[in-house]
Amino acid sequence: MKNPTNRINEKEQFKSIAKDSSGKFAKTESLPFSCRFCGSSNVVKFGYNVTKEGKKARYKCKDCNAKFTPTTKLVKQIKFQSNHKDIENVKTKELKKLCKLIKETIYPFLDFKVHYTGKYDTKKFLDLLTHVAMNHDFTHNGSQTFRFVMKENTPASNTLLYHIRKSDSEELRKNFIKAFEEIFKIAKKNNVFKKRKLDVAIDLHDWLYYGNKNDFMVCETKPQKGTTHCFRFATINIVENGRRFTLLALPMHAFDEKYKILDELITYAKSKISIRNVYVDRGFFTVKCIDTLYQQKVKWLMPAVKNKAIQKLIKENNAPKILDYVMGDTRYQHVKFKLAIVNDQENVKRVFATNLKITEDNARILFQEYGKRWGIETSYRVKQDFKARTTSKRYVVRLFYFMFSACLYNLWILANIMVGLAILKFIPKEPFITAKMFGVMLYTLCSYLDPGG
Repeated sequence: MKNPTNRINEKEQFKSIAKDSSGKFAKTESLPFSCRFCGSSNVVKFGYNVTKEGKKARYKCKDCNAKFTPTTKLVKQIKFQSNHKDIENVKTKELKKLCKLIKETIYPFLDFKVHYTGKYDTKKFLDLLTHVAMNHDFTHNGSQTFRFVMKENTPASNTLLYHIRKSDSEELRKNFIKAFEEIFKIAKKNNVFKKRKLDVAIDLHDWLYYGNKNDFMVCETKPQKGTTHCFRFATINIVENGRRFTLLALPMHAFDEKYKILDELITYAKSKISIRNVYVDRGFFTVKCIDTLYQQKVKWLMPAVKNKAIQKLIKENNAPKILDYVMGDTRYQHVKFKLAIVNDQENVKRVFATNLKITEDNARILFQEYGKRWGIETSYRVKQDFKARTTSKRYVVRLFYFMFSACLYNLWILANIMVGLAILKFIPKEPFITAKMFGVMLYTLCSYLDPGG
């Protein structure tokens, strides 16, 4: 039996604090044991915060994933107050609305151009591919489990692959770019990216390949998992919490020059958003790439490659140290930038190249800034959950699967934002809807459902 005294103390912890007319914080009447954001009573303890006044309990809502303390002053309590069942009903209703919108606006850009006598339309093929991708399965096995789940006749794997293989890779790339743009329009229409500067990260993603190195679009990569070949994709991503969108994904040929890809990605991003900082991988630590960043007039940050000249500087200087560095042949092409030598938490010297305004006193902030780039690594791991598996050597199949996974990832992020705004009245920093729930809702929802589900 629970001690009544403990119950009273627990309730006392949930007293809100509000500012009175004098500007001081004054206690108001106690709140019920529920989430400050969605009103759910499905709340669990989630550690504590250390303040000047001592330790304060921290809580997490299992329904909306919000984390808060009973004395949170920075977040306004919303008017939505309901029980867990009603929250789930609203969540399902809003998700159905979005899935219907996706099938009506995004799917047409990925049209397979099926003959009018065909048994299945594009939506059926994309529903099958969504099921396969969400289960991270091969198309053959996924088509069989999809038929079992849907309890009706569904496309066979060889039929789906036939329609993908007959696609033109260049036309396919353009269609997916249009799909990305449409997703972004929906997000912008819902004020997701309004009047603010956003951080972006640029990276290269290698999809390992075990076929012939002379096959179309195959690139060389460092030895890993028994191969040195891959299909390569360059992406630019928004890396803000809760807004980790892939703005654009581009396939790369073995002879594509990185600085040209870098220029195309940044130019595209600037046409969509206002950029605060660009975080770049050390693979772009070249004279031409850095010169491209300067020409684009953006603030940028990347780890420096520890060549012989930089290794010498590391030995000669104690951290923190900010140096003016010139890379390249001073008689021909060269670039100037700041080289920051900073100790990490384990007292190991790290080197960053940047044009940000930094001093030796605040140099450690570079770790925090570049840490935002790990959002792109997280997005790649999540994209793996949206990507179907394949052993196909056809480039067009690999292209379709990768671009479709990026598209599904964006739609999942969009679902979390829009449903989160509808219920919580703010954009949740952590997933409000699981990827599995979103995927299942998308491929099981019939296009004829009304908005209310």
